[in-house]
Amino acid sequence: MEAASMTTLSMHGSFMGPNNALKDFGHAVKDINDALGELQARGIQHVVNLPELVLVGDQSSGKSSLMSALAGVSLPRSTGTCTRCPIHIRISKADDWSCRVFLNLQYEYRLPNHQITEADVTASNKFPPWVKCEPSRAKRVEFKVIHHRFDSEEIETVLRCAQLAILNPSTLYQAFIPRPQAGEGSDGSRLVLPALAARKEESSSEAQFSPNTVALEIKGPDLADLNFYDLPGVFNTARRVEDSYLERVVQNLTSEYIARPNAIILWAVPMNLDTENSLALRLIRQGRADHRSVGVITKADLLPHNPEAVERWMQTLHGKPNPLTGLGFFITSRQGSDLEEQIKREEAFFNRMADSTGHWPMAFDEFKERCGVEKLKNYLSWKLGEEFAKVLPHVKQKVHGRLQEVTGQLKHYPDPPLNPEMEIMRSLRDFSDGVKARISQRHFSSAWDVRCAEVFRQAVLSLKPKYNVKDHAKGLPSSKPVVIDLEGTSQGPSQSPTPRKRPAPAETPSRRQRIKAEGSNGAVFPSTPTHLRSSNPPGNGSPFKTPSRGQNRSRTLMDIRMMIQRNAIPGQPGLVSPGVYEPLFTEAVQTWDAPLKDFIRETFRFLLEEVRAILNTAFRVVKNRAIYKESKQYMENFFEEHREQLQEQLNLIYTLEAHSLFTKDAASLERYKAEELKTLTRHRNHYRIAAHNGEDIRPPPRMEDMTDEDLAQETAKMAKELRNLGPEQFEQELNVAAYTRAHYLVAANRFTDYVCIHVMSGLLPRVNSAIGDYLLEKLGLAHSKTTPEIIEKLMKEEEKILQRRDDLLTEKRTLDGAMDIIINLENRDKQAGSQFDATQSGDASDTTARGHDSPLSDRTRRYTPTAYGDA
Repeated sequence: MEAASMTTLSMHGSFMGPNNALKDFGHAVKDINDALGELQARGIQHVVNLPELVLVGDQSSGKSSLMSALAGVSLPRSTGTCTRCPIHIRISKADDWSCRVFLNLQYEYRLPNHQITEADVTASNKFPPWVKCEPSRAKRVEFKVIHHRFDSEEIETVLRCAQLAILNPSTLYQAFIPRPQAGEGSDGSRLVLPALAARKEESSSEAQFSPNTVALEIKGPDLADLNFYDLPGVFNTARRVEDSYLERVVQNLTSEYIARPNAIILWAVPMNLDTENSLALRLIRQGRADHRSVGVITKADLLPHNPEAVERWMQTLHGKPNPLTGLGFFITSRQGSDLEEQIKREEAFFNRMADSTGHWPMAFDEFKERCGVEKLKNYLSWKLGEEFAKVLPHVKQKVHGRLQEVTGQLKHYPDPPLNPEMEIMRSLRDFSDGVKARISQRHFSSAWDVRCAEVFRQAVLSLKPKYNVKDHAKGLPSSKPVVIDLEGTSQGPSQSPTPRKRPAPAETPSRRQRIKAEGSNGAVFPSTPTHLRSSNPPGNGSPFKTPSRGQNRSRTLMDIRMMIQRNAIPGQPGLVSPGVYEPLFTEAVQTWDAPLKDFIRETFRFLLEEVRAILNTAFRVVKNRAIYKESKQYMENFFEEHREQLQEQLNLIYTLEAHSLFTKDAASLERYKAEELKTLTRHRNHYRIAAHNGEDIRPPPRMEDMTDEDLAQETAKMAKELRNLGPEQFEQELNVAAYTRAHYLVAANRFTDYVCIHVMSGLLPRVNSAIGDYLLEKLGLAHSKTTPEIIEKLMKEEEKILQRRDDLLTEKRTLDGAMDIIINLENRDKQAGSQFDATQSGDASDTTARGHDSPLSDRTRRYTPTAYGDA
């Protein structure tokens, strides 16, 4: 422990190194810190964290005096000045004096409709009633500029007014800018508070606190190169009960600045108090920022005159029992009313001169190189420059990356074209040509066929009438009918499990014919070639809805018998009246309404998707203009008109098909009837035989799963078994069912063909030829001479688009300026590095090995004494 303490002491004692070390590095430090200050002033913290100094401390910890000392000018120290919002101070050397004050407005004031309490201060709402703006909405406005040599009172007036402008956000900040004093005996150079600012200060501001920042930039001869944040002093007890929530708000603000990973924390702690009582230290520890904290002991002249106090502080400076800060301590004493007096009295105090005020124990002499604000400023200037040099490549990378993002986003918000009328006509021409070219492509019609036409056809075919051939399976009137419809794939509870399916046999011509004739569940479905089958069959994720069971219910043979009997003509036994076929057919056709509507909807959805893509490409230059929005709406209106027209045409076809049975295609009708009768009869015989033998009634195996040998055996077995059953009592009903299903197939194929050809040969050609002229007419551009008013109207942008472009352009200018600062710094450093290397004549090999890939960090390493590292 003792050895470690002595090492720390040695580092502290020799902290400054050779007297000329910092002087050699002075120009580099100035360039680096100037660049850092300019980057911070530009507000790129939303892109990358920059190194910064943050001054924190409890109330009455001596921060105000320390702030003035670091700034090198007599800043105001009156009660209440700059204690209700953060202040960012940037000081740098320059030939001429100047003082500029800015307002960094990154939070919006949103007052709730109730009295703010501690309950309103949450993890997501740290500074009520202030809410963080979007980065693009944040503003930095210049408040006041003073070009002549200024004094403390003048700066105090400007800062008081700037703070009042921040605390009263509903009033324009210009109302708070101080004016030169007027009147008899005034030279017009003295600044005074405006009347509004005076009233607000005397009464009460809208807000008691703000996280928005007052930025003070001071330039002048003999100033240090520093920039830092001074935060309001943290406290445990508010003066007014209604302001108790501010305790947590100010602590949240301090914690947020402490949490910045590249922040160097300056912790102000007075020497007349114990460090354990410091609330600021507790926040530093909570933020785990001890390793990047510098302790600044203020008010050394108020050290209690007792050995215990001296010993306690000696232990603290030696890091016992544990170091409180990772970067050690500095000790200050600011006495007097102005800056010059404070400098002299501090030097006299630490050197125990005869005219010094106060007592400085000799025990602290081992920390002599850490006593005084001037030594602190030199260290901070160097430390800040070193940290920035380390992260400069990362900063450059992040700024460049964000700049590319913003530039890319700006492409979506292009400036108005040089010739708006020509650009409008070009966009419309490209759109019209694009639609014609797309609709004419074979790929387009094939995509529509797969997505819409074929799915529609399959949906209609799937609604073919279904008949239950299992009732009265034994053929006896007294037999109890099987009322469960087993034509589907599911089985009734009385059935045995489905036997294991054998491997599919090789396909043969006769097997292909069977597959074409018979469906999988005993109902007849015409086979569809594999390459035309939709990936979304009806009822399985398809946009085409299958009618409910009630709409397409399964008829029984007994149902058909009863219909035949009701429609029988007296004196004509054995004849089936047309009145039997008609209801069975029209009942099935009525289910076409749903898939027809789905087909029309999906067809126009497909068309709109295609045409919208063409519109987006053709109007890419004017996409943020009114013409794009209007053209899109007119295009949708155009398709809605054609949808209604197509709906009317197809409804007529549907009405004709549903009216009655009709076909002249006798050959197809007979072919389908034979196939349907064969299938129905096979199923019927299978159930009759099973019922007669007392076997489980379950669906017969699918013919496409059977070999020719299996089929031959089945045929022979059925012929043998049927001889024991006698004639089929429902032969007439089976013929009616086969005819109805056959006529349905003829009509369904005809109907789907007519519907699809109305799209292919009617709708698409009309769209192709009319959409371009339709847009020209609706936009008011169909006439040979277009008025400037129409062009102006079509090129108008929405307010949010204008705002978005302005925000992106503002951020781009900020990032462009940041990149210029970084590149200029690198160029200056390379030049300085070359000049420096030229003076190192005895170490050419080291120069070659070292190179200049990272000139800033390399020069920082060369100029840094070995004992000048982080204490």
